[in-house]
Amino acid sequence: MQLGETICQSPEDFKAWSQNLGHEGVLTTFYSYGTVSGRRQGEIIKTLAKPKVSKPGSTEELAEALVRAMRREGVSLG
Repeated sequence: MQLGETICQSPEDFKAWSQNLGHEGVLTTFYSYGTVSGRRQGEIIKTLAKPKVSKPGSTEELAEALVRAMRREGVSLG
């Protein structure tokens, strides 16, 4: 899972990664793997304060794909 999070650059990439793990939906991939270690959590929080350079639209596309997947799985978003 950690490798997939690092190398997947689009919702389609992550969907393919998830399917390769044998999961029907990407939410299974997100829900099925352990917690973030305290050390890694700290690293992530520190990097959130820094501006990120990303492909135009890639973040939005991933967020939209995640919302669609959550709705398909019946997850309440409100």
